[in-house]
Amino acid sequence: MVALAAAGCRGSRGAGLTDADFGGGALSDANPFPPLDGGGAGYALSFDGMKDYATAANAGFPAAAAPQSIEMWIEYPPVSATADQDLFVARQDFSNGVQLGFHGGALAVWRVYIDRVLVQAPALPAANVWHHVAYTFDGTTHVLYVDGTAVDAETNPADERTPTSVWLGTIDGSHDLYAGLMDEVRVWTVARTAAQVAADALHAPPGPVPGLVAYWTFDDVGSGGRALDASGNGNTVTLGDGVAGVMPSRVASDAPVSP
Repeated sequence: MVALAAAGCRGSRGAGLTDADFGGGALSDANPFPPLDGGGAGYALSFDGMKDYATAANAGFPAAAAPQSIEMWIEYPPVSATADQDLFVARQDFSNGVQLGFHGGALAVWRVYIDRVLVQAPALPAANVWHHVAYTFDGTTHVLYVDGTAVDAETNPADERTPTSVWLGTIDGSHDLYAGLMDEVRVWTVARTAAQVAADALHAPPGPVPGLVAYWTFDDVGSGGRALDASGNGNTVTLGDGVAGVMPSRVASDAPVSP
């Protein structure tokens, strides 16, 4: 597991990290993803754990029981041993869906229905440094990755239906609110392989690619209370449902991600 003790900024590896640290090579530079209007270091969302959250459109998102991958970079303060904090939720009402976050103080993915854990890290990654977190499901096996390394794999039954709402930093705008930073969120309709997760963690996708249905860099600071979907699918994020007082703020990101 790679410890991101002193992460660099977008455009550099930082902390001496290289592609080899994540087990793979760089994506092709022949077709780099077009930059948005963020600064050179890029931006992340900062959630205060008290009121901040965001929602997103979900066109083309996978059903809970379908192949999928969810990945992001996060940095957070120490987490309570009893804390439930949602990073990402894709759900249909409260009866079906997938939640990724901190469940009882552990980094985990769990079902919306009956709150059953699907896969869980055996130890909580160190606080106050950036970590790449990815969840994949191929229809049979759930896998959780931290910093490019698979930390758990299970065959627990999943929920089934297609989500009708997507949330960042909460399950509903009021509960399980996340405190910390979030950057480079990607949602796929395919189960990415271990090699793909490891190789691509430090890099942006090279333009729209098959299976990528949402990609939020949060670098588009000119978009105001929105974050554009760089996958090209129009799944825009709305910060705080458009209410300024509950919008997560954009802050300079030093997550170690390069074009």
